Amino acid sequence: MNVLVFYDEKFPYPGERPSAESIRLLSEEAELVDAEGLAERLASRKREVLVHLHGPYFPKEAWPAILGHLEGGGGLLHAGGVPFRQPVSRNGGGWRVEREQLAYHQLLDIHDALSVDVQAVKETRASAEFPVLSGHEGLFGLMPTIGLTLHPTKSSDMPAEMGSSGPMDAVIYPLLTGVDADGRGRCAPVVMLEQYKGVYAGGRWILINQQLGPEFWAGDGPALLGKLARFAGLGVTELWLKPNYASFEPGEQAMITIQLQALARTETASRKWTFSVAVYKDGEEQPVWTARAEASAGREQPDLQFVRLPVRAAIEPGLYHVVCEAESDAGEQRVLTQGFWGMDRALLQSGEPLKAGRDYFTRGGKPVPIVGMTYMASDVARKFLHLPNVQRWDSDMAEMSRAGINLIRTGVWTAYRMIMFADGHAAEEVMRAIDAFILTAKKHGLEVTFTFFSFAPETWEGLNPYLDPRSVEAEKRFIASIVSRHQGTVNVHWDLINEPSLFNPKRIFEGPVTAADPFERKAWGEWLHQRYEGDLNRLQECWNMTPDQLPSFASAPVPNPDDTAYHSVLQPKKRGPMLDYALFSMDMHNRWAGELIGTIRRSDPEQLATVGQDEGICSQRPSPFFYAPAVDYTTVHSWWQMDHLAWDGIFTKTPDKPNLVQETGIMHIQRPDGMAKRSEEELRNILERKYAYAFSTGAAGAVQWIWNINYFMDNANESNIGALRADGTQKPEADVSYDFGRFMKENAALFDERKLEDVAVVYPFSNDFSSRKLAFEATTRAVRTLTFGLNVHPRGASEYDLESLHRHPAKLIIVPSAHNFADEAFEELVTLAESGSTVLWTGPLRIDAYWGHNASRLKDKIAAAPLGNVLREELLELGGGRYPVSFGEKKIGLLELERLQGTDSNQAQGTVTVPLGKGKWIWCPLPVELNERWEAIEALYEEALSAAGLSPELEWLKGGELAGIYGRKLEYGDGNLFVFVSEYGGDAEIRVYDPQSQNEYAFQLPQERSVLFATDAAGNVTSVYRPEQVKIERAEKKKETTPV
Repeated sequence: MNVLVFYDEKFPYPGERPSAESIRLLSEEAELVDAEGLAERLASRKREVLVHLHGPYFPKEAWPAILGHLEGGGGLLHAGGVPFRQPVSRNGGGWRVEREQLAYHQLLDIHDALSVDVQAVKETRASAEFPVLSGHEGLFGLMPTIGLTLHPTKSSDMPAEMGSSGPMDAVIYPLLTGVDADGRGRCAPVVMLEQYKGVYAGGRWILINQQLGPEFWAGDGPALLGKLARFAGLGVTELWLKPNYASFEPGEQAMITIQLQALARTETASRKWTFSVAVYKDGEEQPVWTARAEASAGREQPDLQFVRLPVRAAIEPGLYHVVCEAESDAGEQRVLTQGFWGMDRALLQSGEPLKAGRDYFTRGGKPVPIVGMTYMASDVARKFLHLPNVQRWDSDMAEMSRAGINLIRTGVWTAYRMIMFADGHAAEEVMRAIDAFILTAKKHGLEVTFTFFSFAPETWEGLNPYLDPRSVEAEKRFIASIVSRHQGTVNVHWDLINEPSLFNPKRIFEGPVTAADPFERKAWGEWLHQRYEGDLNRLQECWNMTPDQLPSFASAPVPNPDDTAYHSVLQPKKRGPMLDYALFSMDMHNRWAGELIGTIRRSDPEQLATVGQDEGICSQRPSPFFYAPAVDYTTVHSWWQMDHLAWDGIFTKTPDKPNLVQETGIMHIQRPDGMAKRSEEELRNILERKYAYAFSTGAAGAVQWIWNINYFMDNANESNIGALRADGTQKPEADVSYDFGRFMKENAALFDERKLEDVAVVYPFSNDFSSRKLAFEATTRAVRTLTFGLNVHPRGASEYDLESLHRHPAKLIIVPSAHNFADEAFEELVTLAESGSTVLWTGPLRIDAYWGHNASRLKDKIAAAPLGNVLREELLELGGGRYPVSFGEKKIGLLELERLQGTDSNQAQGTVTVPLGKGKWIWCPLPVELNERWEAIEALYEEALSAAGLSPELEWLKGGELAGIYGRKLEYGDGNLFVFVSEYGGDAEIRVYDPQSQNEYAFQLPQERSVLFATDAAGNVTSVYRPEQVKIERAEKKKETTPV
């Protein structure tokens, strides 16, 4: 074999250099070349493998030759750190090392590399699948290493679908794994990239991602490098082990297929492979069937080869494992594993189904706080239903269950027509894969949320995925094909769609966008007729249109999605339809959801159904506050609103149904030079905070996206997101599942009879659905002021569902700077005040939903006030004090106020408090939440809290004054949950007093981290999150409490 070793004693080298004797031993089996000769020697002849010992450093002038070698299918053995990270150029008689750069290794589909903390690693283990390092583990020691971010997929196999996968051009395998004391893989210092397709097809690259220490060179290191070089030089033979189905009915016969193809472009001789195959019943040591087979692959057999083996064994209910030991006459060894199920309906139907309560899920009457994980497969990602590997699922789910994860979210994100190409005719092999997946989850005690569609439903030749009967009926048949197989299954429920946008499937995430089809136009006209009770005059009035412009309901225009320049005054604008069209889309979504859920209910009325939505609450897309009536529980995907994670949970938790943080994780961000901006430890801390915020806002749990990084998409963001790296080892953020899994399991019984918050903040949807959207800023500022500034924790309410506040009264109801607000909702607020609540209203009082003036609002209680504009600097007078209220940027052109009578524009605005029945109404004319100062908002809220007679849930004795410190107590029937989160720039000493139990708690809250602990009703600490790192000091102290 023709091996070229690049080593130059004068060229930059990471760490301690090898001895002259080590280099001499290497040169006995390979040609040695220095930096000056590298390019010429690579170009002089075909090389099976290049051995590169200089870590990140490489001669810049040799790069074209290195790239050419790899593009020709050449093998690579690289050692010493991030490959090809720092080019080195001639500088006079020496060398100049350039700064770290991504450009070179990104051409090799290595997007980036992050440092890995190996402190927890106790030992290293060689791969069982590719045992080439077995017996050599001790040579490597425990050295700093890296995790590679891969991006080998540069195209999509379903370009029209946002969730599309792409070609699996390269696959990474860990050859050496560092494991911790619990047996968790924490790093992979040696990995192998098998190049199956694309420009590097056939190449085998072995990357030693750490420095080679003295123990390596003093031992058998040189000989091992020779062995690895020969192994890399053999190139790739692609092997697959597949049963014909992932599950079988008892009595059916399985067929095992081995497929292989020699892809190497370096070793031209044909290779003979021997396969020893055994099938084991789960839990049994003796195989139920064995077989041996042979096949050749190489120059004389260049095509894809198949070996088909009928399994001569009767299949019974239960899991079967398939093991194939493959060996070539060149000495290559590989162990492939697979599995399949014998359908076990007794297993699927054993136990109790998950049920939805008001706040939490239960099973068999016991609370089940969710610690979940999105999972498809760690080998083929979103292709897992087309290329199922039950053994891989079994192994991954076993580890997830060990972590304390109790729910898996999975489903179909792409390629719906590959599952049901012809309407009504689903592919049996995919149906059986779904069966096997749910069976495997049941074996490990995992609930499955199965998602049918993502972003937009498949249309099946229809015109509108939500309204065309052709599309909707096909979608129902698609769903029926799956759910009908699981009547009585107790560990599955259904998610209709991931992150929907209505109506145009080509324009997702843009809010409601018309599909401009006859079905939508008809439904739109009918909906308007019903909403306005046939009063066309009223519609014309609200929309500011003449009878000629709007002669009928059927002629009503929809908003033009491309006409977004609403601040332009060049042409007249008709903004009225925006609100109604958004409300129409909410209703049509619910109608569609009801149709599909009806199919599920007719199959099994006990199984839950939901819709998985991102932070669409502020993007005019289906919001939990609107779709809650159609589903069994609501969801939120807390991705982008990093500064508003409490807000995320507050305004997606409805009064009577659980809210699950169904997707959460950390989007990849980069520095301007393209390198990752966050370390792996920062990613863990952010994820931990997101879990803590989820539970603190009354969520039923949190589900991480995703177990394993998916690098089979043309999407570098997805190549970074996940608990496991591309090499299969666990990132620090995986700790969040283990830590929360243990803590929530310990405290599951606590999550019952949660006391609701006494403060409610109303989300003004009429404003959010209008052309002048102020609701997001107003509500986020309100929530942050309450939670961080005043340590008061509200719940959310919808302008369009205030009736719930009659069933679950709040002492204080805040409507923050709504501006335009529905008349019906306003009257509901008046009724709530009359029933005993205090309502705090900020900003203009008398603007209706369509930005018209309604002078009748509280006209007998509050005198008329002229509508005008805010000034850049206003003053708010409260309790004898004056607070600057500043409206910067474009606010003086956007905001309005009704200035109190008798007050000149240069004088302070006060508040007006009027009694209403058993309660009161407090009006602050200034839209304070939209100003850029906090002091006025805090002072106003403090006054309102006092007027409502509210006492603090906790008294902060130390730490509460620090910006970025969040903490609260959730009260349950038999105890309490305390949640504290740090967004502060240092460790903080926290001391709080619980006036109810009269206990004081003290602890350290580390920078960026979260502290949670549970107590019984008497205040005794019963459980601590991360007890190895967190200590809670408790002292019983009786004292008098004071109001806020």
